[in-house]
Amino acid sequence: MASPSERLPGGLAHPLSAKVPQEPPDVRRQRGARAMSVAARLLAGASVFFFLSFLFAYFYLRSINQDNMWRPPHINPNQGLGAAFIVCVLLSAALTFLAGQRLKSESPGWVVPAAIAVVLGLAAIALQCIEYTVQHFGPTDGGYASVFVAWTGFYLVAVLATMYWLETQVATELRSRREGTEAPTGYEDPDKLLPRGFDAVVFYWLFLAGIGLITYVTLYLL
Repeated sequence: MASPSERLPGGLAHPLSAKVPQEPPDVRRQRGARAMSVAARLLAGASVFFFLSFLFAYFYLRSINQDNMWRPPHINPNQGLGAAFIVCVLLSAALTFLAGQRLKSESPGWVVPAAIAVVLGLAAIALQCIEYTVQHFGPTDGGYASVFVAWTGFYLVAVLATMYWLETQVATELRSRREGTEAPTGYEDPDKLLPRGFDAVVFYWLFLAGIGLITYVTLYLL
């Protein structure tokens, strides 16, 4: 029954005065897990369409080779730095997967491989940036050079964003261990929120690492 202060003119009850039933924490977690899982897959689908444009540009420009300017003889990326880059990406993805498996088994040791995965991901970004400084071509030096710079540049942005996502998971766990298991708001145990977010980042990072492997094979080996 709404109080007089909660009634609208004419005696009608205010629509916001009704009490909304609270969901149990388990129900909220299940709904959040499904939402994060769907969001990660939607993000993966968007990434496919985005990076597919660079793959198409690579083979299209290579096939037409207008004025023999697809790839002049001096346009060669650094093979050593490229190999080190993809090794760091794949190792980071593997350690993230390992951390996810440990988290599912409720092992507290999942933080260590997750933290190392973040470091390796940042190392991969640093290696690619170093390659930009030592390579002897830019985006205007032919079709291959333009595809190389654009493709690897946008891929680095995606990797950096994913490493930030992964780092927030590690930081949340470390903070909850330091401050205790009770959430500051008293709403829900923050440690129980980790699996749904971590499963999503594991899925997307493994997916993005697969795109990175395709990127390496296409730009460095073909």
